[in-house]
Amino acid sequence: MVENKSEDDVVTTTTFLTAQSVRLDKAIEMIGFGKFHYYMLFICGTVYIAVSISLTSVSFIVPSAQCDFQMTSFRKGFLNGASMIGMCIGSFIWGYISDSYGRRKALIFCMLMDGLFNLVSSVSQIYSVFIFCRMMSGFGVSGCTITYAYLGEFLNAKYREKFLCWMEIFWTIGVILLPCIAWIIIPQTFRIESGFFLFRSWNLFVIICSLPSIITTCLLMLLPESPKYLLVKGKHEETLDCLRFVHRWNNKKTDQSFPVISLTLPDRISETSKGFFSGMGKSLFELITSKYKTVLAITCIMQFCVTASYYMMMLWFPELMNRLRWYETTYPSAQNKTTMCEVLSMYKVEPNALADVRCNDDIDGSVYLNILIVGVACLPLCFIVPLYVNKLGLRFFLATCLFGSGLTAVCLYYISSSMEILAFASVFEALSSTGFGLIFCVAVELFPVEYTGLAVAIGSTFGKIGSIVGNVVVGIFIDAYCIVPIVVSCSFLLFSGFLIFTLPKTIRNDSKGNEN
Repeated sequence: MVENKSEDDVVTTTTFLTAQSVRLDKAIEMIGFGKFHYYMLFICGTVYIAVSISLTSVSFIVPSAQCDFQMTSFRKGFLNGASMIGMCIGSFIWGYISDSYGRRKALIFCMLMDGLFNLVSSVSQIYSVFIFCRMMSGFGVSGCTITYAYLGEFLNAKYREKFLCWMEIFWTIGVILLPCIAWIIIPQTFRIESGFFLFRSWNLFVIICSLPSIITTCLLMLLPESPKYLLVKGKHEETLDCLRFVHRWNNKKTDQSFPVISLTLPDRISETSKGFFSGMGKSLFELITSKYKTVLAITCIMQFCVTASYYMMMLWFPELMNRLRWYETTYPSAQNKTTMCEVLSMYKVEPNALADVRCNDDIDGSVYLNILIVGVACLPLCFIVPLYVNKLGLRFFLATCLFGSGLTAVCLYYISSSMEILAFASVFEALSSTGFGLIFCVAVELFPVEYTGLAVAIGSTFGKIGSIVGNVVVGIFIDAYCIVPIVVSCSFLLFSGFLIFTLPKTIRNDSKGNEN
């Protein structure tokens, strides 16, 4: 009897809810949680795998293509930074596009751009063309942060934080897969040459690295647009169609059992401006003059500091390891341990000394293994955060990652062996990369739908500026004053950790007009 009464209550409640307009968050809860959301996580995660492979592949391309392009140290540095330049330009633009024309459309075009320009770069025979392709690839993948908004807008509050945190594991999978792919392909010695055209193993490696982006483009075409984006644009029927699509996936039922009749529209409908640049300027002005401007400023500062610190450390590690190995080989029986900064000042590669040396584009096998180890070291934290985020909260894990990576940076000064630098890199990568993802998760929660894409993209732009600043700081001080990057990196991370506690704890609603 109790069971029957409970079922009747559920039916009565559902009938009451569907007889009137309901808010979108409630409608998302009513249509159920199921396999569609796991499929969405898989597709959005695949986007992150593709981006991870695309961005980090340059670390293998630079040494293996240096002879074909006759790259000096300056040219190598410019190639390393080409993607970042493209990302710095593209982040803001893709954010506006996602808020004005749709999350799904923006993701499709940005991933397609990345895949196509990577394909073109694979057969490029001219350094300047290759640089341009890498820059345009970076421009494309800069829109990948939209995946957080896109995925989050299909989820109710119960699952949103947990699912967004699972995204980090897909980035780590990309970091793990890349050295495996490179280890198989790049050491191959085949050479296809015909006149001006030359095709070697690194060219094939670039082609394979472009395939995940092209595949994810096709998969994204099969998904619907974000229901929260559709509703904030006033597209009521399209929003219902989207929810029906999700309902069919989750419940294997016909539209007759669809529990939602009508949705409550936001008080303000966001309209797309006819002029692209005027619309982008208008959206930016509205955001920076809204009540969210303080939150935007804080998240931008955090993105700048965390990204600058990350690149000050992570792009430094291969150089640190090479110099420490040189020291260990030269002085194998040294009794007194020398600090890392002393080793760095002892070993400097002078360009003139290499002028007469035959070009060598071989990559030592230990490089692949070390990057693989660093990626695997990130896995435990990638599982821990999603499993406990609902219990402990996003801010707890974000603060832990930032304070932890900041204190880890302090330890760098006392490192004295290549094995210690590998262990340090593993811990720092795990903490800082997880912190990256959590900042995007927090941003998705703090901004309303009409501002989410633009706000996340602006923060990402500040992050790319930070990456450039970080590279400059290391380049200036690495030989003579290596303590400077360590202090700056540590300070940035600890400062960002304290900024977390200034952010509001409320999560965003369907739109500005629905706050209650």
